[in-house]
Amino acid sequence: MPIACIGLHAAVVAAAHNLVLTALFAAFVSALRQGLIDLVELLGLRTGDPNHGDAEAAGAVLREELAGTLAQLRGA
Repeated sequence: MPIACIGLHAAVVAAAHNLVLTALFAAFVSALRQGLIDLVELLGLRTGDPNHGDAEAAGAVLREELAGTLAQLRGA
């Protein structure tokens, strides 16, 4: 889970074509990765089956969030 989350954010940063943002993200990505790993462990999300998530439901939630974000950007 954490790696995919970081990968998404890395893609957004790269798409911005902003050297300052890219350097900033690169500077704190290791701390972000460790923080996400610690959070997953703290919440006990890795107990039992590591593939326990509902991929279809997760995809639907993500699509809804992205559609809302796109709508807000278009309205700005």
